[in-house]
Amino acid sequence: YEKFGTAYKNPAYIVRGNDMLEQLEAVVRRIGQTVVTAAELSVTEKEGHANFVTDMDVRVQRMLMEELSALLPDAAFICEEKENEKLSEGETWIVDPIDGTTNLIHHYHHSALSVALLRNREPVLACVYNPFTEELFSAEKGHGAWLNGKRIAVSHRPLDNALIGFGTAPYYEELSRATMKIAYRLLHEAGDLRRSGSAALDLAYVACGRMDAFFELRLKPWDIAAGALLVTEAGGAFTMPLNEKVDFDLSTAVIASNAECLEGLCRMVLEEAAGESA
Repeated sequence: YEKFGTAYKNPAYIVRGNDMLEQLEAVVRRIGQTVVTAAELSVTEKEGHANFVTDMDVRVQRMLMEELSALLPDAAFICEEKENEKLSEGETWIVDPIDGTTNLIHHYHHSALSVALLRNREPVLACVYNPFTEELFSAEKGHGAWLNGKRIAVSHRPLDNALIGFGTAPYYEELSRATMKIAYRLLHEAGDLRRSGSAALDLAYVACGRMDAFFELRLKPWDIAAGALLVTEAGGAFTMPLNEKVDFDLSTAVIASNAECLEGLCRMVLEEAAGESA
């Protein structure tokens, strides 16, 4: 279990409530209200089937970049709606302005702003915020994870009674068969399944115990950087099962889990998806 990563201390962040985390939470909450008050959305389609972006995605990303630059003027950015350089060792914000764009388009209020600060290629601060429910999940490396200021932890349910989240994207058609084979197996070996349309919120739900594990066969760094820290700081495991180690420069399969479900879920993903998700 430990090889998949757990929280550890970072001397740069000594206590919960340091100024940088508080400022990040305030920025994400404030900009998130822009999403709630939006009227009509302008929708365009990116490369691939049903891969959408709205004017709100672009607007929120611009606002986040402006305010986060004020917090750390020398930090780099990796964001969904722009061309990006490779992840470096320096301080880097990884931003998904709206994770769950299709949900947003359909007024299905399950979307989130996802922001992580990385140092030495590892997340040290994270926020995932659903402005529709006003739930703010935050984490600080080595010091824990919280939901609206209340400490959270992963569950301890075994796989046969677990609620498993999963994701799959219509613009990754080549992964759909393997994803559904894993889901079919889980229908018989786990308690139940959920597909929400927001990986950031799925990871947050694993962190607070609403779900017991989550998998998806291809996710981008902005989908997972914040959620990965939430999960590990809540006592769970976050891994990239088809890769040697967790690397936030990759687009690859991910698993987030409590200790009880980890081995079984990793086994299924390796058996059904090895060679298909790279």
